[in-house]
Amino acid sequence: MKKSARVLLVFSILLGPVFLIPHDFAQEWHLDVPYVPTKPEVVAKMLKIAGVGKSDILYDLGCGDGRIVITAAKLFGTRGVGIDINPERIKECRENAVKENVTGLVRFLEQDLFQTDFHEATVVTLYLLSSVNLRLRPILFEQLRPGTRVVSHDFSMDTWKSDEFADVETDGMRHEVYFWVIPANASGTWEWSWPEGPQKLPCRLELDQHFQALAGRITVGGRELALNDLAITGDMLKFSVAREEGGKVRTVFFEGRVARNDVEGTMAVQGEGKQGQRPWKAERRPATMKRIAADNGKGF
Repeated sequence: MKKSARVLLVFSILLGPVFLIPHDFAQEWHLDVPYVPTKPEVVAKMLKIAGVGKSDILYDLGCGDGRIVITAAKLFGTRGVGIDINPERIKECRENAVKENVTGLVRFLEQDLFQTDFHEATVVTLYLLSSVNLRLRPILFEQLRPGTRVVSHDFSMDTWKSDEFADVETDGMRHEVYFWVIPANASGTWEWSWPEGPQKLPCRLELDQHFQALAGRITVGGRELALNDLAITGDMLKFSVAREEGGKVRTVFFEGRVARNDVEGTMAVQGEGKQGQRPWKAERRPATMKRIAADNGKGF
C-alpha cells in the first residue's frame, strides 16, 4: 500500500486515555479510562509501526497531555489533532505544544471521542480499554477511509485481529502495541471477462470478508479453479489463479484497487514479464456486498 494513500488515526490516549462522558446538565463526569501517561518508548514504537510521516494527519483520541501528537510534530513535521473531554488535559496539551514550539502543526480540542469527526485522519492512536475500543470500532469503519492506520497501546479490538503486533519493554514492564489498516469492503460477487485468444471467458469471483480476512471461490468459463494468495490491504485487492492451457499450467496474478463497485488494476502471467501483463477491471453486483464487521452491528 502506498504510504501517501494511508490514513493514520491515532487512538492513543498516549498520554493517557482521558476522555470523560457527561451524564447530566450539571456536568457530572466520570472517567471511562483512567489517565495513565504512555511511556516515551511506547510512543516511539507506535509512531514507528504506523510509519508516521510529514504527509500524515494524526488524530490521538483521548490525548492526555498531548505527547503523541506533539512528538510526531516535533520529529516528523506531522500535523496532528488531540481529542480529550477533560479541560485540564487540553490546557496542559496546549501549554506543552508551546514549550515544544509546534503550535503551528497541532491542535487540541475539548470533545467527546464518540461525538468527534475524525474522517480526515490518516493515522489514529489509542490508549483506552478493550471495551472502549469495541465501542469505537464501528465509528472507525464509518468514518475512516480504506488505508487509514490505527494504533492501540495495550488493548486489542477483539475479533478484528491486528495486522501487526509488537512488544515494548520499559522500566521492567511489558507493553503491547497493536496495528491495523482499515480495509476496503471487497465482499460480494465480482464479474469480468478473461481474454483468451479470440475468446473471452466469463469470470466470477465470490468473496466473503471479515474485517481484512478474505475467503472465496473463482470460476473461469464455468470451471472452478484454485484461488490463492487472496488478501486485501487498504483498498488494494490481490489474488492469483493457476490455470492449465495447452498442457501447461499458468499462474495469473491479479491486483486492483477497490472503489465503490469497481476494482481496477492489472492481471499478469507468471514468467512473461511485461508482455504477459494487461489491464484488469471487474464489476461487483451491488446487492451482493455485505457488512464486513457485522458482529458489532455496524461497519460496512
